[in-house]
Amino acid sequence: MFGLGRKAAPAPDGQWLERGGERFWLPWKKHAKARRLKLLVGSNGPRLTLPPRVSEKAARAFVDEHADWLWTQWARHAGVQQSPLAIGEAAELPWFGQRLPVQWHADRALHILREDWHWRIHTSARSSDRQLQAALLQAYRQYGQGWFLQRAQGYLQELPKAPAAVRVRPLRSLWGSLNAADAITLDVALLFAPEPVAEYVLVHELCHLLQRNHSPKFWREVEKRCPDWRDHREYLRAHGPTIKAEARRLFG
Repeated sequence: MFGLGRKAAPAPDGQWLERGGERFWLPWKKHAKARRLKLLVGSNGPRLTLPPRVSEKAARAFVDEHADWLWTQWARHAGVQQSPLAIGEAAELPWFGQRLPVQWHADRALHILREDWHWRIHTSARSSDRQLQAALLQAYRQYGQGWFLQRAQGYLQELPKAPAAVRVRPLRSLWGSLNAADAITLDVALLFAPEPVAEYVLVHELCHLLQRNHSPKFWREVEKRCPDWRDHREYLRAHGPTIKAEARRLFG
């Protein structure tokens, strides 16, 4: 499949993609354990991972087949490589798969409120963009912790014990974790994803209270509580790098 062959010519380090006067570089990276061609999107944009013996012709054909998806991902990636949120600028902030407009208000102190269909941000003449980043992170963490705690209630009766704590903070690569003291930590960037996706990660970590591994038994526990977990995991694989990049932009 994909033109694999023992005498394939060495693949180049990448290729330029061009469309409508725009172009970007798609790096190619061979991996000894790769079984198939795979397109990934990271904080530096898309890249192509190749099995050791794939031919250049097969790789280019694979890229052509997925060109529309690549350009969509590149546009999203380029969109989050903007400057941090600046006080007073027209902006929208993510909230569970939506983008809610920001309403700015002059006040005596900096504080942030999330209302039904918008974010309300109060700033003073002394407020700085750096302070805004910190306040925005604190607001997301506060709202997120309340949301996750409320969602967790529906699962606790089927668990041997409740988690010792549920914390929300930025995580560099993980989406969630359960530590030895039974405290759950969840990535604040999950608040940018659709609600079912964020809830899947919560369920995943709660199920580690039953199985502290990723064995078939563990995944059966996840599936009992979240039958669509595979779809949600694929969403994070496809959109996760973009979500995390936007979190870094907003929170620093």
